[in-house]
Amino acid sequence: MSLSPSSTPALHLLSIEALLHGFAARQFTPVDLLHTVLARIERHEPQLNALCERQDEAALAAAQAATARWAAGQPLGRLDGIPILVKDNSDIQGWHTRSGSRALADRPPMTRDTSLVARLREAGAIFIGKTTLPELGSTPLTDSPLTGITRNPWNLALHAGGSSGGSTAGVAAGYAPAATGNDAAGSIRTPSSFCGVIGFKPSHGLVSACPSIDPGGMAAEGPIARHVRDIALLMELMSAHEPDEPFAWPHAPGQFLSGIEDGISGLRIAFSADLGHAAHVDPQIAARCLAAAQLLQQAGATVVQASPDIGRPAANYLRAWPVEVASAMAEEIPLERQHLVGDFLQQAQVRARQLNALDYACAVQERHRVAQQLHDFLGDYDLLLTPTAVVEPFAVERQMPPDWPEQISAMWQPTTFPFNFSRQPALSMPCGLSAAGLPIGLQIVARFGHDERVLRAARALEKLLPAGVFAHPAGLLDAPRA
Repeated sequence: MSLSPSSTPALHLLSIEALLHGFAARQFTPVDLLHTVLARIERHEPQLNALCERQDEAALAAAQAATARWAAGQPLGRLDGIPILVKDNSDIQGWHTRSGSRALADRPPMTRDTSLVARLREAGAIFIGKTTLPELGSTPLTDSPLTGITRNPWNLALHAGGSSGGSTAGVAAGYAPAATGNDAAGSIRTPSSFCGVIGFKPSHGLVSACPSIDPGGMAAEGPIARHVRDIALLMELMSAHEPDEPFAWPHAPGQFLSGIEDGISGLRIAFSADLGHAAHVDPQIAARCLAAAQLLQQAGATVVQASPDIGRPAANYLRAWPVEVASAMAEEIPLERQHLVGDFLQQAQVRARQLNALDYACAVQERHRVAQQLHDFLGDYDLLLTPTAVVEPFAVERQMPPDWPEQISAMWQPTTFPFNFSRQPALSMPCGLSAAGLPIGLQIVARFGHDERVLRAARALEKLLPAGVFAHPAGLLDAPRA
């Protein structure tokens, strides 16, 4: 049975689990769902500018095949017929991967899927769009020389964050129930906070990052969605061990859904508004995050305010980052086309050449010290909670938050990047709205390898928070604006 457009429910707001149930019960079909999300894309692009490539005809053919399988009671896998967005630095066979760079604009279509995309394809996912990112994913704002600025669905005058800003904006706007992202300093978590969705950076190596260009070894692949159980389902599919990947640690596929409702009774949780080093945190963000953390006491956890002693890691982070950006550029972009890259990458290359090997080695050693401190701290606590973004989304005309302290102007993500140093799992989820009606994200962190604990806590909090916290800007996009 296929529903007429007038009788189709708000499919773009349903969870993956609800969509799969609807397919199985023949309440609607994958074709119905695809028509719904493509209509939203037509309505809100290019104003939102979350997508840089679409293949609608191929998606429709895939949805028709999925509809036939569901009608026969033989779905291909656990995502059969579910639309997924893929960040444009992951390869999909037959699609382009331009990574937001004019230097890669003429690159031919890819001949194979990355491992992550292959796992999703095996589960029956339908790829409906590649999402925008800053050039080579190198900045925390999705503003690319190739594709321009991606805007925030809550307010089109504001940034969506980066570098997975196209993925988070697309999910928030109802283009798909889920997307892929990657995160080397907060690139999943910061835009998830800005756009009011859930984004998860797993323990590094849990989800295949192959092939990947990550000179600093700090990037992790992860899912973005609007529901915690959907994040858990995606992790079960994405976390397959790839034995040929040199830095993946052996693990069985995760069983994240089976224990997600087990709760967090007895857990000891630390809350830190500033992670012990952030020089500026918006007071309303700190207050909303603390209030959300304290709700977990209703679920039987003990919540205390405590911060790790990680010193002032931003300076060393900024010392190493230009070297790694320049290295990624050298690896990804042919020498004869490097003159086409944007100003940020050009400047990073200049700064990288001004540093010597000892500068870089000392910066990397500082990362190891911070990682050790965070591991030690989480030896005393089961979870650590912080604000994700310490500022509200800001105007697209700006490259940094207004009134941001000059001495730390280049590092306004102080609570996210340290967990790339430590490679620990970290999730951002909405926990409230600011006075301006913008989403505020809470970050939940656990020990390395304890990803299921992060998801259990997120699910417990999702059930405790008022429903208004999870209001979706998909509705706001449709409303008249002053």
